[in-house]
Amino acid sequence: MDPVLATSQPVLAEAYRVWQENRSCALATVVAAHGSTPRDPGAMLVVHEDGSVVGSISGGCVESALYESALETLTTGVPRLESYGPDGDLVAPGLTCGGSLSVLVERVDRRQFPELSVVVDRLTAGMPCVLHTTAPESGAVHTVVDGVSGATRLETDGSIIRRFLPAPRMVIVGSTDFAAEMSVLGARMGYRVTVCDARPVFATPSRLPHAHDVVCGWPSDHVVRERDSGAFDERSVFVVLTHDPKIDIPVLVECLDDSRWPVLPFYVGAMGSRTADARRRRELLDMGVTPDQLDRLHSPIGLAIGNRGPAETAIAIAAELIHARSVSAV
Repeated sequence: MDPVLATSQPVLAEAYRVWQENRSCALATVVAAHGSTPRDPGAMLVVHEDGSVVGSISGGCVESALYESALETLTTGVPRLESYGPDGDLVAPGLTCGGSLSVLVERVDRRQFPELSVVVDRLTAGMPCVLHTTAPESGAVHTVVDGVSGATRLETDGSIIRRFLPAPRMVIVGSTDFAAEMSVLGARMGYRVTVCDARPVFATPSRLPHAHDVVCGWPSDHVVRERDSGAFDERSVFVVLTHDPKIDIPVLVECLDDSRWPVLPFYVGAMGSRTADARRRRELLDMGVTPDQLDRLHSPIGLAIGNRGPAETAIAIAAELIHARSVSAV
């Protein structure tokens, strides 16, 4: 099993594991959400033949009803589209937050879902994949399609579009205790985490067990090489934790200079005190970074929540990433 898929999309990875073993499970996928809902379209839940569950599609308010539907689908093989609306009925399940969900429930096995291997192969290769599914009442035929834009959704004809994206990249510069904690959260947030450090003693997998890739090399060279190969996109994140000018400045120049990027990365942050940050900003300007480009630098890194130490600093950085993502979506 691809370790990146296992951490970035654990429910899909679990369904695929069952598929590989030539067994069956029920897969529930949120395909539409309206109003206030705990999970967005694309959220998934797996129900195994032994009744165990992996994942969730709400905050817990409809899982019990969905569980029964999943067990029935697992037995019959007949897919269904379930709808859950606002709470208010003493018998029917609903969402206490007031929103509504549409959920596709289907059996996953090699006979009914042969296309699952194509989805996983594309994601493992770092490519997106779009799956078109006919209306459940028609038997839920899956087709991998190209050239279809937009997010996971329920179409007006009852068919379903599901968009699967490879894990976004998070590059952490500096093999430190802060990097070790950040790699834990980065992986939990669904990133493919790479830690890069030029010091062989520190850039070791044993020090960074939660990172997907540990690169021993000059960080600015690594960024250039990966960028030129097309490995980064508009979701990519760079977290510079060395606060050593001879490392920080070259890699930040590569990350911030717009002219070097076909598509700008989502987030660039650097750790350091306010005094160190002021000095670093002056040096970056001297290296040709423009004031507008410098405005994209999150430094000192992380939300100012009074954090101390590696674990709390990683939480502050994760919080800043979440906040930046919510602001960009407005």
